[in-house]
Amino acid sequence: MSNITDWKVEGMTCSNCALTVSKYLQKEGLENVKVNPIDGDVSFVNNKDIDEQKIKNGISSLGYQVVTANDQPIVNRKILSNNKARFLFCLPFTAVLMLHMFDKWWHIHWLMNPYLQLALCLPVFILGMWYFGKSAIKSIANGMPNMNVLVALGALSAFVYSMYGVFVLNNHDYMFFETAASIITLVFLGNYLEDASIQSTQKAVNALAKSQKVMANMIAFDDKHQEQIFPLENTQLKVGDLILIKNGEQVPIDCKILWGECSVSEAIISGESVPIFKQKKDTLIGGSF
Repeated sequence: MSNITDWKVEGMTCSNCALTVSKYLQKEGLENVKVNPIDGDVSFVNNKDIDEQKIKNGISSLGYQVVTANDQPIVNRKILSNNKARFLFCLPFTAVLMLHMFDKWWHIHWLMNPYLQLALCLPVFILGMWYFGKSAIKSIANGMPNMNVLVALGALSAFVYSMYGVFVLNNHDYMFFETAASIITLVFLGNYLEDASIQSTQKAVNALAKSQKVMANMIAFDDKHQEQIFPLENTQLKVGDLILIKNGEQVPIDCKILWGECSVSEAIISGESVPIFKQKKDTLIGGSF
């Protein structure tokens, strides 16, 4: 029987991120690959005994972080370690650069200095290229371009064109430093809002799941060794308890199959209306663990 490997991958923010990870795992020869960008759950079947450390390194090269059950929680205390911090760092520089757009009504002589605009744009541009550019290069190198390629190209084009206008054409009408800065800043804002939305959704889903009572059919034996089945809330189940799952019922808890035949749908998790696994008699089924 094939063993299903379950990982948690951090850093995925959209369906394109999930597609990138999924394509990489399939390219490496893994089967039944499933990637959920919402909670970062990744599962696959490794029938070819591929080195898992190699797979982890490959995912890391794509710009994501694999966290397994045995790993310690990652506490990132680095400066500019999240999208909110990056956005707040870029905002003051971009806001000042954008002021020159009001030149028709409010002429700011000092802000029209090209070297000042370059100085204001440079911190934002460096941070943007470090984040989006690095991710774009890695995705292209792996043959799976992601959304950051477009962001990096847009910001880089505006910055290079502005440099050409200032130092080659010596024409201030060709300055688009604020465009380069605003692209990077607005995408950081969008990423932050997306992260906040995902976290809010996860909290709501977890709260809903905790509020729902799932009943299980627990198997016990009386003093005459006769099998007795009685309903019990899944929160009361313990490791080693035997449960009976009838046709059409929800699986109340993580469990190991001891006997029987089943087909379980994972549509509530992945949105796909396909079985997560099928088991025949005398292979696996039964109690919680």
